[in-house]
Amino acid sequence: ELEHKVITLLKNELNRFKKLLSPDYPACSEREVEDEEDQSSVRESALKITLHVLKNMNQTDLANTLQNKLVSVYRRNLKSKLSEK
Repeated sequence: ELEHKVITLLKNELNRFKKLLSPDYPACSEREVEDEEDQSSVRESALKITLHVLKNMNQTDLANTLQNKLVSVYRRNLKSKLSEK
């Protein structure tokens, strides 16, 4: 049960990363931002694992692209939250 839930969670995050790397990825909706806040530590851990694996597969460019895209998403979300206050 626990193993299945962890694997499912990681698969969901990997699918999210794949979408993010897609050239036609749309901007995040408000609901997605809320979901991100709820799962930020889990997502950060999944990201670290994914980046580590990509780099070990000699996919450094892909790892850098993913990291850069996520930084811009987080930056945009932070600006949005700050402008609401």
